[in-house]
Amino acid sequence: TFLNLLAMLLLMQPNMPLAFLATKIHLTGPDRPIAASLGGEAVLPCHLSPRMSAENMEVRWFRSKYSEVVHLYHDGQDQYGEEMPEYRRRTALLKDDITNGRVFLRIRNVRPSDDGQYTCFFQSGVSYEEALLELQVAEPFFPKVNPSKVALWVILALLAVLMVLAGYCFWSRHRATGEVTKGENLGGFDSMFKRVSVPAPGSDSVTLSPVDVTLDPDTAHPNLDLSEDRKHVSHGTWDPPNKSEGFEHDIWVLGAEGFAGGRRYWEVEVGGKIGWYLGVCRESVSRKGKVTLTPEDGYWVVWLKGGVYQALTSPPTSLPMSIKPSRVGIFLDYEAGEVSFYNVTDRSRLFTFTDTFSGTLRPYFSPGYYVWGTNAALLKIFSLHWLTRRHTSNSLRYPSPLVPPCPQLKVLLIPKDQPQNPGQYTYQILHKNHDFANLLGCKI
Repeated sequence: TFLNLLAMLLLMQPNMPLAFLATKIHLTGPDRPIAASLGGEAVLPCHLSPRMSAENMEVRWFRSKYSEVVHLYHDGQDQYGEEMPEYRRRTALLKDDITNGRVFLRIRNVRPSDDGQYTCFFQSGVSYEEALLELQVAEPFFPKVNPSKVALWVILALLAVLMVLAGYCFWSRHRATGEVTKGENLGGFDSMFKRVSVPAPGSDSVTLSPVDVTLDPDTAHPNLDLSEDRKHVSHGTWDPPNKSEGFEHDIWVLGAEGFAGGRRYWEVEVGGKIGWYLGVCRESVSRKGKVTLTPEDGYWVVWLKGGVYQALTSPPTSLPMSIKPSRVGIFLDYEAGEVSFYNVTDRSRLFTFTDTFSGTLRPYFSPGYYVWGTNAALLKIFSLHWLTRRHTSNSLRYPSPLVPPCPQLKVLLIPKDQPQNPGQYTYQILHKNHDFANLLGCKI
């Protein structure tokens, strides 16, 4: 019969253990992700059940594709040179217990790109088994610190303190000589701007319309927790039992505001998080099934994942980061077809998507997975009170790279045809020159 013929063919395989024919074989790995630190070592275990020798089998470790070899063993020895270039001279197969079907893959000098899924594959003749493992790469809790860099930061901090003290002394001296005008007496629009000279925007500035973004609970994944004011979002205090590639993309929520034109700007606090997604998407995107976060599918998104910052182009674009952002600014220029991302911490531009927009766009937020509490920090929409409070004009000129406002120097913009109300439009100080602002590196 056909079954007898198949059994004879299997028995003719020279390297196949009889256990493969007599017993149902399983290949197992750990039931939870393996954690490793950047620059350290990762050890991924895999073993046959029930126990049997794997000395004459092929043992292959690969990433998402069979051809993406991380390490290969067959004919009783390691096949160096078959692995992908990024793993060359960084892997070793620990075979001390291979006679019992147990092996370990060791990866040295762990990199951010090592984060993700691995497949352990055993083959003997025409029979094979495989198991899926996950490696999570995180920065060490106590990274090595270069003493010279520490000294440089100490010096810079002292200089910053001296500059603030000098600015305070300068401001105090002018206040004593009557060159500071209190905000309680605004008089009129024309008289105010005779005293306060507002610099004209330079060629490197952009016109922003700060928007007070809130979260739309109707678009939120059921495992997300939103604050009552709809300004904060986090993932629930658990992780799904079977994370698969692309599943995390569903853990998101959209902004309640939609934009079909104009220039819009908002900021999001990301400090304390090891993973997040931010950007904009078309209002019409599908929220069912696997989602591909690319401009071709209606998403313009930047993420932090596995210690790597990337713009999700096709393929993704890595973003070099000298200073990690604790707050990210998103600037949408609808007519120009641009979505720009800024590191508000060091006032640098991270990336700009260029495209042609149609329909309504909405802000996109994902706090990432809970990751056993390591990514539990909230994703917070920052309230731009200093840009939006009492302003009746529709836009402001704001320099790019971003420059923060002076904390004690504020200018109120009021159209000439609007009635004045001094009690309603009171700010702290209006200064008639910009020496103090230039000294602190801020903008009036």
